[in-house]
Amino acid sequence: MEISKFLRMSFLISGLAGLVYGLVYLLIPDIHASMFGFPYAENADRTIGSLLLGYSVGNLLAYRASSWENVELVVLMSLTFLVIGVFVALYSIAIGLLPVATYMQVGLALFLMFLFLYSYYEVKFKKA
Repeated sequence: MEISKFLRMSFLISGLAGLVYGLVYLLIPDIHASMFGFPYAENADRTIGSLLLGYSVGNLLAYRASSWENVELVVLMSLTFLVIGVFVALYSIAIGLLPVATYMQVGLALFLMFLFLYSYYEVKFKKA
């Protein structure tokens, strides 16, 4: 089954957003920490940056794929990554560890999560 234009755009948006965040975390973690008020831990920030870059590359490679069978695992990986990330961020906000700027990142993660959930629903349940 061929992947939809919606899913292609989801991969592109997710890949580009992750690329921007990953490069910022990896290359200029101190500036990111001062801009958003996050605690600065250089090794942790650079590790997060490298993980986000890996996530981004996976999504950008999936953008180029032609069939659902080739990208289903990437969609599930993205959903897992985003769901866990949203729960951890919301828990951290609730106990007071992260600044208000985290809401922007949680909003982006929720937006991406709904893009991938809809794409998964569209293939698995809507067309059945």
